[in-house]
Amino acid sequence: MKVALKFLPLLLVYLVLVFSKPSYAPMSDSTRYVWFAENLARGYYSPKHDLNLWNGPGYPLILAPFAFFKAPWFGAKLLNCVFMIGAVLYFYSTLRAYVHSRMALLIAYILGLWPPALRMVPSLMTEILSIFLVCGFAFHLCRLHRGEKHWRTHLLLASIYMGYLALTRVLFGYVILTGFVVYLALYIWKRRGVFRDYLMVYVFAMLVASPYLVYTYSSTGRIFYWGNSGGLSLYWMASPYKGDFGDWHLPGTLKTNPELDKNHQEFFARIGSLSAVGQDEALKTKALQNIAASPGKFVSNWLANVGRLLFNYPYSYTPQRPSTYLYMLPGMVLSVLSILCIYPTYAARSQIPQEIWALLLFGAVSFGGSSLLSAFNRFFLPILPVALLWLGFVLARLVRVKVLR
Repeated sequence: MKVALKFLPLLLVYLVLVFSKPSYAPMSDSTRYVWFAENLARGYYSPKHDLNLWNGPGYPLILAPFAFFKAPWFGAKLLNCVFMIGAVLYFYSTLRAYVHSRMALLIAYILGLWPPALRMVPSLMTEILSIFLVCGFAFHLCRLHRGEKHWRTHLLLASIYMGYLALTRVLFGYVILTGFVVYLALYIWKRRGVFRDYLMVYVFAMLVASPYLVYTYSSTGRIFYWGNSGGLSLYWMASPYKGDFGDWHLPGTLKTNPELDKNHQEFFARIGSLSAVGQDEALKTKALQNIAASPGKFVSNWLANVGRLLFNYPYSYTPQRPSTYLYMLPGMVLSVLSILCIYPTYAARSQIPQEIWALLLFGAVSFGGSSLLSAFNRFFLPILPVALLWLGFVLARLVRVKVLR
């Protein structure tokens, strides 16, 4: 209770943000999450005659009770306050194992007041839930090898959080697969118990997500099929045209820009009659052809995509706005600190606990995967707790400041 009271001001901030936007205003992906939630309330996920697997069922399952009981979506927005304060409490508890209480409190408040995250609190989007799931995963993963009596419980909960994260943001399904391969190889090579336990976390996480993979296989006939959104993202990342920076556009909006219409409308018209899954395959094929033909442009788009993940900039054919500073300033501070902490991390690598390395692997694979597909800054938010935990550990434990006289 004493710990919770330390973060009461944050909860008040979140409540003010939600009450400032109490009505449901469709934006970005929220209309799709609501649509899937309404489908679940009717007993199915996506209509068989018009199959759409754009995202996993993690967040729609949270929203489904509101759809079933026809409750106001305001209640679902209030859940974001619970998820965000829960994420901060998890994060603070994780930090306390590595840094002193005042620094842990400061870093937890930085997470809780991160400007791009605050903008998502009153929205029906997956980012706040994803931050909570990552913080829960990190807490229980770090407790596995710190003398905890209930290590099996921590192993199970870490797996559940990770598995549900993959259902919420399908990119993390591939992070699970990567973690499984890495820790299987490390365990075969080193035969260390720590690698076995991390391997089991990823195995159980995949089991948590497996019912959805069974559903997608029965619907599409494709193994390990997480959704049909990747093709469009990869297509825009591979765009070879000079004015495109790799950010994605809805096919229905191409005519609003002469350059987009000239360069892309013919292809989208050609695949328009295909099913959603068929369009996804056609988009992937075209993207790979473009990458092979113009690898330098793909690298250029990738660099721009990293900029969007960290700074929400640049976007094609889009005038910049003052709100960009809400993303650029914290992103610059985080980026500079990260670069400065690379050398201390390497120099004192033997002093870094194994669980911190495990989280850094998770964060690196997540960031790398996000950077390969057309992304927004909000896609970086689930990785933020890992970055802040690493920076806090390095600055508190591995760096000393000396004044020269």
